[in-house]
Amino acid sequence: MKEEKIIVNNVEKVKITLDEIDEDIIKMLQKDAKTSYREIKDDLGISIGTIHNRISKMEEHNVIEGYTLKLNNEILGYTLTFLIRVNIDGKYTQEILEEITKKPEVCSVFHTTGEQSAALICRFKEPQGVHNFIRELNEKEHVTKTNSNMVLKEYKNSSIVIS
Repeated sequence: MKEEKIIVNNVEKVKITLDEIDEDIIKMLQKDAKTSYREIKDDLGISIGTIHNRISKMEEHNVIEGYTLKLNNEILGYTLTFLIRVNIDGKYTQEILEEITKKPEVCSVFHTTGEQSAALICRFKEPQGVHNFIRELNEKEHVTKTNSNMVLKEYKNSSIVIS
């Protein structure tokens, strides 16, 4: 892993460039975050100490931000996924979006360019939940319009994949 200091919007940041070994470690962890250091060692032919040091450094620099659980939404009853676009009066955008992020049915919140101020990805168990959520959104002061689409089929849902 190589570190390089860069300036973004007058703020000094660290840009990280991964080498092939770091990428190989990440690929294995992306396939299964429970992969043991021993399995990585056996597959990549590098020492457990090296693996530990590299993973620690990637965690320290927030290349690896955590290890999460991927739930099967359908098995848990969340069979309805909606993409909801929201228009918000400009100066209230951050306040409204921070409020929306607290809702349990909201999976992702994006502040966007274009006609809408934001896009949300939400999951629901039943149509009434969708109806209630959209009604509550439309009743919020400073929300001027919502537009929603039901997702028919999800082809991919992941973070960036190192290839």
